[in-house]
Amino acid sequence: MAVPPLSYEIFREAELDAERVFGYDPDGRTCYYAHRYVLKEPRSDDGEDFYAAAVYAESVAAWLLRDERWLIHRIVRVGEDCDGQSFYSFSDCMPR
Repeated sequence: MAVPPLSYEIFREAELDAERVFGYDPDGRTCYYAHRYVLKEPRSDDGEDFYAAAVYAESVAAWLLRDERWLIHRIVRVGEDCDGQSFYSFSDCMPR
C-alpha cells in the first residue's frame, strides 16, 4: 500500500549525531521520510574525565500510502541503556 521511492536524498549533520532522508517517487513527490538524532550531555564517573552520554534519541520512518495518508513508525529512547518505545501512527501530512 506504500508508494515506492525511486530516488533518495540524504542530509547528515557533521557536528551532531543526526541525519534526515527523503525518498521521491517517479514524479518527484516525497513518498518516504526518515530522521534520526541523538542528544548527548557530558558525564563523568570521577569528576575529571568527561564523556558524552546519550540522554535522548529519536528515529522516525514514514511512508506515503496510496490513499495519501502517511504511515509513521517512531522510536523514542530516554537514557543510555533504554531500548526505547516504538509505535506506529497515521497522519494526513508528512512528519517533520
